[in-house]
Amino acid sequence: MDTTSVRPAQEAPDRDAVLRNVERRVLWLATAIIDHANRVRPNPTGLKVGGHQASCASMVSIMTELWFERLHAGDRVSVKPHASPVLHAINHLLGELDAEYLTTLRSFGGLQSYPSRSKDPDPVDYSTGSVGIGATAPIWGALARRYVSSVINSPSPKTTTPPKPPPPPPATAAAVGGSGWGGSTRCWGMPSWTRGLAGRRCSTRWSASWARSCGSWTSTGSPSTGSSRRSGPDGSRACSPRPAGR
Repeated sequence: MDTTSVRPAQEAPDRDAVLRNVERRVLWLATAIIDHANRVRPNPTGLKVGGHQASCASMVSIMTELWFERLHAGDRVSVKPHASPVLHAINHLLGELDAEYLTTLRSFGGLQSYPSRSKDPDPVDYSTGSVGIGATAPIWGALARRYVSSVINSPSPKTTTPPKPPPPPPATAAAVGGSGWGGSTRCWGMPSWTRGLAGRRCSTRWSASWARSCGSWTSTGSPSTGSSRRSGPDGSRACSPRPAGR
């Protein structure tokens, strides 16, 4: 008689529960980044540092869902300026920001007050310091991507020139922001402007959805397909850095 015990098959973890755990960690880390800058780091001048804890807390849910569940390899997201600590917290958890930078928010040479492609040490898709620019920048990115794709897909003249590189895969350009962006004339001019472009065979679409739970809205570019943003070739989740130049 075989008395070997059979171990019951482990149930797959609840993805919602996993995301909630990640969400809590992102919230804690973003809050700790701000707290350290204001209450722990020496401040001989006594000047206020700030960090917008409430604005960060309102973005944690939607940004956790995007970065850890929804985004694909070519997707780009414009993050509202006051949520930069949330972006840095996510990048640290993904292995794209060293822990030494977490104590440098709003210090000289440290993490910037607002997401900056040129000054922040971690990946930033769009610099969003000026009011309204962050909300509309993904539209220009989507338009540029559409244009490059259309040029590469256009018929080549019969010459001896080298073959064209493959076109970029479809991707989404999105913005996550608060009500402050809604007061910018850049935002209100975009829907009618892009509808006019649609008549010129530019199929970039613009949409806005209001997330009541966190007071944030998203602006979407072209549809997204392909493997997960943080996935390897075999589909497994991986926290690999982006290609150089991104």
